[in-house]
Amino acid sequence: MVKIARLYYEFGYKQEEIAKMEGLSKAKVSRLLDKAHKEGIVEIKVVYPQQEVRELAKELSNHFGLKKVVVVPVIVDHPDAVRNDLGKAVANFLHEIIQKNDVLGVSWGTTLPFVTKQLSTVEGKDITVVQLNGGVTKNYLASQSGIIVEGFVHAFQATPYMLPVPTIVDSIELATAIVNDSNVKQAMILAKQARIALFGIGRASYDSVLVEAGYFKKGKYDELLAKGAVGDICSRFFRLDGSIVDEELNQRTVGIGLEELANKEYSIAVANGEEKAAAIIGALRGKYVNTLFIDEAAAQKCLELIN
Repeated sequence: MVKIARLYYEFGYKQEEIAKMEGLSKAKVSRLLDKAHKEGIVEIKVVYPQQEVRELAKELSNHFGLKKVVVVPVIVDHPDAVRNDLGKAVANFLHEIIQKNDVLGVSWGTTLPFVTKQLSTVEGKDITVVQLNGGVTKNYLASQSGIIVEGFVHAFQATPYMLPVPTIVDSIELATAIVNDSNVKQAMILAKQARIALFGIGRASYDSVLVEAGYFKKGKYDELLAKGAVGDICSRFFRLDGSIVDEELNQRTVGIGLEELANKEYSIAVANGEEKAAAIIGALRGKYVNTLFIDEAAAQKCLELIN
């Protein structure tokens, strides 16, 4: 299998030529090549330049007064392909701005794992990585919070500070007690001190990570949507104008406040898909974001909604 794979991929022999050389049928050669790929003997990597849709980025930046906007083109119309391109763009930007002794705050969601996959290893900068909001859920895999933090810690050889608590709890009193725990308090202090915050923008819908994680029963989520929720950042819900949807729910949420994100030197949001447009606009109108990474489809839909 290795021999056939090398002949085909490294030395450019055609399958017919390999079949003749090895005394095999062409179909057998094809099956072995497929098996080599599935077993990881062959890895295929498409290398292409990172492009931006600059006109869309400029319009969004001017309209909302943002520090930086990157809009990646939709080369392949598949969510994971788009997230991979966004991940590459965000990772490159982080490597540009990260400084010695920085504190980097990260949230969780479906897009951030694609950022960690694209990070290069950085040593000797004494970075601290802190989780911005609680990540323990009934469905542990829903948030991927531990995996995401570990990815950043590994890339930056950083010191981690986790928030091993639920992101939304049953009462304000319980949230207050959790935040006052010494271990949680240290992480919260670091989250406030972080020069850079990186997070996804969630869409208020029944396929939300927070719904999948078991934080809401259908009736309660219906109430949230009826109050005008369009999206969330760090599990805190806002309307299209950026205002907080439910103050009582907001006080039951464990993690950094949206007003604190607004004061960061780099408050970096990443989101993909035109269905996220209303959530993106709400986040921008609330001024919780100053640096935005989105895809072409999301950018076009945002501009349609604001024009």
